[in-house]
Amino acid sequence: MERIEEYVRRDNVWGALRLISEEKDGVTRAELLAELLKRVTKYDEYRAVKDELLECTADAPDRKTKALILSIIGEALLSSGDYDGVKFFEEAISTARRIGFPLWRAEAFIGVALNLIRAGIYEDAYSLLNSAFEGVVVARTEDPDSAIRLLRNLADSLLISIEWIDDGEWAKLYLTTAAEVYEYIGIDFLANSAKAKAWIIDRALEGNTTFLRRLLAENRVDDAILMARYIPREHRGMAFLEIAFWLYANDYPELGRDIFNDATALLSENAGTEHEIAEIARDFLKLGYPDLAFRLTRFVENERLLSELLTRIAAEYHRQGDELMARTVAMSIPNETIKSRVVQQLGGGEHVGYEQGLQVAGGGKKR
Repeated sequence: MERIEEYVRRDNVWGALRLISEEKDGVTRAELLAELLKRVTKYDEYRAVKDELLECTADAPDRKTKALILSIIGEALLSSGDYDGVKFFEEAISTARRIGFPLWRAEAFIGVALNLIRAGIYEDAYSLLNSAFEGVVVARTEDPDSAIRLLRNLADSLLISIEWIDDGEWAKLYLTTAAEVYEYIGIDFLANSAKAKAWIIDRALEGNTTFLRRLLAENRVDDAILMARYIPREHRGMAFLEIAFWLYANDYPELGRDIFNDATALLSENAGTEHEIAEIARDFLKLGYPDLAFRLTRFVENERLLSELLTRIAAEYHRQGDELMARTVAMSIPNETIKSRVVQQLGGGEHVGYEQGLQVAGGGKKR
């Protein structure tokens, strides 16, 4: 996959196609073509990749494999905005239902369901997963070992599904069902883990931001990220921003950068309160990240608050020896009196900034 990504970065889709054509396994080849299809930007390339993808069904040795490949095609097309994908999903489900051996049929249902979930079709996927469970339970008396392995696969698939489910209620249902299947086969610790995740999502749907802060205080960042994904959208940007700060504060800057970018994108849709954002911006300054604090200033409109924040940012750039950015930030201070004072101090090489005693509009207090 890395070599294919390299071809795409170099705008060499034809080279990627040649490389994929060397893959002998039909399912793997379909998966690679599906990922390539989602990345192409030109119509002629899209048509060529799509044609190659559709050819994969011809090599399927049995109905189980064919159903899986058809579902891979359906997901790829729908994810690319091509509604031809619907008919491929319909054919995949129909093909899976015609499999005679119950365990193979259940296995096909699980594979098709996972691709339905990736395409955002949660209800049909859940129905297939339920059918898989019922079929395996019936067949358990004939081949108990294979049935137990397939039930474990089913439970794992239900659990992993929340990676692609963006609806909290559906995510809860998938997790509670996973817990039930784990309990059925006697894996209680995984059942309890699935229940715990469902409980966290329940707190998210309530908009319980206090609980999210508690998770971060307990260093449960993975649970906090899970919760933030399903918290009401009006709180989601601030939730991810708090997680980003935790990651930077705990020496995970690369992951923190990704979460910070997600947070600012969400804040562009539903910004938190100016004072909350300014407070986190100050916290980033204390960590020595004036660039992140500066990016947050676009969500602050109050002149007094913005002037204070920009003064602090200019001071931190000055402290770090970046005079160009210190001046750039200073020139963006909206209060002209404060701007002139900060620019003058910068020009004179004096200590500059709110923490060094510079007063802001309204006689702000030192922090």
